[in-house]
Amino acid sequence: MPTTTSVSEEELRTLLAERSGLPADSLWVPVHLAPRTFGTSWPLSGTRAEEVLSGLLDGLRRVLPPPLHDDEDGHGRRYVYLSEITGRYERCDTRRILDRIHAAGVTPARQDFDGEDYDPRSERGWGARPSAVADRGGTPSWTWWRAVREAGPRPFYQMPDPYVGEGALPVDRALDLREGTGNDAAYREALRAAVREDPRQIDCWAHLGSDAFTRAETDDSALSEALGFYQTAVAVAELSLPPAFSGVLAWSELNNRPFHRALHGLGLTWWQLGEPEKAAAVFGNSLWTNPDDNQGIRYLIKQVRAGVPWHQHTGE
Repeated sequence: MPTTTSVSEEELRTLLAERSGLPADSLWVPVHLAPRTFGTSWPLSGTRAEEVLSGLLDGLRRVLPPPLHDDEDGHGRRYVYLSEITGRYERCDTRRILDRIHAAGVTPARQDFDGEDYDPRSERGWGARPSAVADRGGTPSWTWWRAVREAGPRPFYQMPDPYVGEGALPVDRALDLREGTGNDAAYREALRAAVREDPRQIDCWAHLGSDAFTRAETDDSALSEALGFYQTAVAVAELSLPPAFSGVLAWSELNNRPFHRALHGLGLTWWQLGEPEKAAAVFGNSLWTNPDDNQGIRYLIKQVRAGVPWHQHTGE
């Protein structure tokens, strides 16, 4: 934008819509209040308009606070919420999606297996001294497992049904479409249509993230798309977790798998983006909530915590 350009309120709203991907009519309030918020007046100079746009975009992406009470923060091992890992969402609409779900009513996760606890010292666990010898999956790390054992028994939880609505699952319809036509664009649009209709479709968000992550092999810009999709999937799922959540979400419970897939994808994406600390926090959540580790994250977390770059991990 040329620094000599004069920018009106309507023009700024149009620019914000273009950069955020949100409808212009949904941005009336933040743009109208911009003079008060940023201490300026209409019209804006080109330089000032850029500063205001940056501030407005940051506001749209600001994360919701974690569901913690003052006396819960920092006490005991628990799930680390997305807003404790990052200060902003990649997508400008994620916060609005969460507000929309809140307004409609959140279905909470509930205790599963008739109130049974996960006991890491039972036969189900990995044992006191699990083997660190390399196997087909690689060389596992077990530092995280010591924390799980020390925590003792924890309750199993089940996420609410991630497949909203009747009839064929939206994610299955999208997959069938891609398989039948070979049309990746139609596949993506089917998933996007599903989350537009009901943003609680966690598995659709996760599949959009997976598709973008794959496209990033040849298109670097797709990696930010993957980050936005995976963040949204995780943020939507977190709405159903109790405050200061410390339970177990077993992979054997099908309702929990979309959340675990989204966590896995988010960790991989942050790792590839050069954010190993964030990736390690996400992988830590995966292992804490699913100690059976059906996704093989025990083979990744040591490298991430050590700051091993993605390209060294993949051998590229």
